[in-house]
Amino acid sequence: MDSGAPEPRRYRGITAAERRAQRRARLLEAGLEVFGTEGYAGSSIRSLSAAASMNSRYFYESFASREDLLYHVYLDIVSGIATQAAEALADEQTIEGQARSALKAGWVALTDDPRKARIVALEVVGVSDRLEQLRRDTRHALADITVTRALAVARDDIQLRLDPVLTSRFLIGGVVEVLTEWIHGEVDASVDELIEHFTRLFTAAAYAAVSDPAANATPAPDAGQPAD
Repeated sequence: MDSGAPEPRRYRGITAAERRAQRRARLLEAGLEVFGTEGYAGSSIRSLSAAASMNSRYFYESFASREDLLYHVYLDIVSGIATQAAEALADEQTIEGQARSALKAGWVALTDDPRKARIVALEVVGVSDRLEQLRRDTRHALADITVTRALAVARDDIQLRLDPVLTSRFLIGGVVEVLTEWIHGEVDASVDELIEHFTRLFTAAAYAAVSDPAANATPAPDAGQPAD
């Protein structure tokens, strides 16, 4: 049945909306390249548009400013990491397995493409209030995933003696700081060694955060002995 809506006009087989989406994707890739190699401070609308092989007037069709492009490049990176981490966690049923899989997904995504590592750890810092809020939201979201997944495989009768949210936020923040030092060449360890180190740290923290009710229970008096 004919809905009466006109077909979108096409130029060389592509609609105007599709062309806009292609230009936006090219600008995001240009942002990843320019921000991840030359840095945000040294970039300009002109250099970003040139990297995307388009006229500068098309920049504002998709993004309001350089900061807006950086915001969305960063959002794409961390969203991709979150998706990869979630997929890696899907079949893990132990605390250690979850920690190793999630850490590997994140570190490999960033270290295999140093542009992403530079943007996540360096280029977005202090640029704007909006980006700072997104950075905090991202760290908190990763911490929440860590807590949720850990509790999902824990026994029902565990008793917490450390705040799991505070603990996971502390650990996630530490990972980001070490990533910054790795970028600057201040960490004398391979990516595999870092993943294993943090795996042990996250696992130890998870077990330190809980106490075993059985271990803390008052023992029953021996048979034939009066209770106090």
